[in-house]
Amino acid sequence: MSKVNTWSTTAASNNSASPNGWPEGMPPSGVNNSAREMMAQVRNVWNDKEWFLLGDGDGTTTFTRASGTSVTIASDITSSYHQYRRVKIIGSNTGTIYGKIATSAYSAPNTTLTFTLDSGSLHSSDSTVDVYVGSPYANPSVSVIDEDAMGTNSATLPPSQQSVKAYSDSGTQTLTNKSVALGSNTVTGTTAQFNTALTDNDFATLAGSETLTNKTLTSPVLNTGVSGTAFQDDDNFSSASASKVASSESIKAYVDSQVTAQDLDITTDSGNIDIDLDSESLTLTGGTGIDTSATGTTVTHAIDSTVVTKTGTQTLTNKTIDASNNTLSNIGNSALSNSSVNFGGVSVSLGASDTTPAFDLSDATSYPTSSLTGTISNAQVASGVDAAKIADGSVSNTEFQYINSLSSNAQTQLTGKLTASNNLSDVAAASTARTNLGLGTIATQASNNVAVTGGSITGIANPSNNLDVSNKQYVDNAIAGLRNRTVAECASTANVNISNGLEAGDSIDGVTLVAGDRVLLKDQSTATENGLYLAVSSGAASRDPEHDTISELSGGMIVVNQGSTNNDKIFLCTTDSSGSIGSTNIVYTQVTPSNTGTVTSVTVGQSGSEFTIGGTNPITSSGTVTIDVNRIAATKIGADTSVSNTEFGYLANVSSDIQTQIDNKAGAGFAVAMAIAL
Repeated sequence: MSKVNTWSTTAASNNSASPNGWPEGMPPSGVNNSAREMMAQVRNVWNDKEWFLLGDGDGTTTFTRASGTSVTIASDITSSYHQYRRVKIIGSNTGTIYGKIATSAYSAPNTTLTFTLDSGSLHSSDSTVDVYVGSPYANPSVSVIDEDAMGTNSATLPPSQQSVKAYSDSGTQTLTNKSVALGSNTVTGTTAQFNTALTDNDFATLAGSETLTNKTLTSPVLNTGVSGTAFQDDDNFSSASASKVASSESIKAYVDSQVTAQDLDITTDSGNIDIDLDSESLTLTGGTGIDTSATGTTVTHAIDSTVVTKTGTQTLTNKTIDASNNTLSNIGNSALSNSSVNFGGVSVSLGASDTTPAFDLSDATSYPTSSLTGTISNAQVASGVDAAKIADGSVSNTEFQYINSLSSNAQTQLTGKLTASNNLSDVAAASTARTNLGLGTIATQASNNVAVTGGSITGIANPSNNLDVSNKQYVDNAIAGLRNRTVAECASTANVNISNGLEAGDSIDGVTLVAGDRVLLKDQSTATENGLYLAVSSGAASRDPEHDTISELSGGMIVVNQGSTNNDKIFLCTTDSSGSIGSTNIVYTQVTPSNTGTVTSVTVGQSGSEFTIGGTNPITSSGTVTIDVNRIAATKIGADTSVSNTEFGYLANVSSDIQTQIDNKAGAGFAVAMAIAL
């Protein structure tokens, strides 16, 4: 039913169809609906006792905007929307604003309301607004007087806040026996006014001249000159006053006099001098190799061309260089008076090169070969030294090649060594040899029983024979795509909040979780969240690390261990393995036990060696299914066709030879049905 404020004050006009009204001749079945709707709307009015949308009182509740502070409505509503009454105004663009009615005037056919608003105004984009009046319970409409001078002096009407403030701010009043908290108030006036108002003491002003008597200034700041008996101006500080302030002029004169009266004392290696700064000048001169120059206030000392510098090019004349304390480098042949040296008849050009080599004994013209002494290293001996050059010619050329660092006869040592054809078993300390070679115990193990402890065997190829060793990659590839059964402690029956719904103590399908329990979520509102999770002590749960990819979940069988609904049920993940976590929907389908329901009829067809269930809607509603087994040919039973069609038809539950039992039975032509309860 429409709201109370839309009901018409004319009873006959409230004739909308039930339940929105009471139409004439309404059927009895509609009376209760209209009555209940009316009760509900009356209750709604009772619930909101603060604001009422009265409108024109006859169903029209919207007001036409006239300005930012006024509205009109086509009815005389001055009695209900009267001056000073609180209002709440709501518009689509205006929002909700509050105020009071300043004027309420009727001029047929409209009433114009002008508002004094607490803040804001009626938005220009709102052609109509709703104007609520305050309830007399919560917003009593008491008339107030708003006159700044309090001229009415009414004994029955209260003044407005504005008029009280204006009256208080104006005029002169005398406070008697009143306390004014200066911390909460501001006292204003001029110094002269304060001096006039105070009878005991005067105030000192920031401007003007006053005399301070018996006053103490704490940390004063003086920004201008100071004069008076406390000020002293004598250039030589002769007064030496301990209580007077010196002028800047006297300070400067005294400091200047002290500076000019001093001498500059200079101490040198060969004498001392005193320069009277007031009457003498200091002269700086250079010495041998030192030049001086002055520009402005700068005096420069520099070496001249007679001094040798670390950098640059100079010519040394009649100088001796102590070779024991100095090193000469990068001296060209042209800089030497003798460009070659002679060693034992071999002349070598300084700085030159000789490819055969730079200094070769073959170059010597008179070198005594009997005088060759000293030590020659292996690197210095050419490969062409023959054994004949050695006093003992028993050393062969080959032996001589390996003679460096030998501690005894080379052949004796070689004889004690293994040859390439020897075995480890020929070595006296075989275990030491194995250790040195890094073989360990594997070198002595039988070929049909090798054990590796604390290590690994790598580089094994993919097997080709039944008894070949397999590597891990081959095994991983072989089992790729296979899925084992996984046991979950429980499974969801509805959406679960992963952020806090899988904490220890939470209940899933009647199972109280313990931290570490594996839980199957299969009913998430967002299907990408489905999968296997591990319960946590607190906080958000995460996916089971063994099932945190689509490839690990796809095709997996989940056996549920507990639960009021899902106990002992098995679910299959039917999601394709090519997806990815977070973007692919993960779907689980129950595979056992089967869904509830009972089959009433099944049509069995026979074709070749297969039995098929066919027909239109072969499985329907609840009941029992009966299959006529006489239609199954004996050829459907293995390779032994000795069983006739008739014999096979009565095979169920027989305890001995069928034909024998049939022959011993009386009567013929009865039918046996096999009932299968699903």
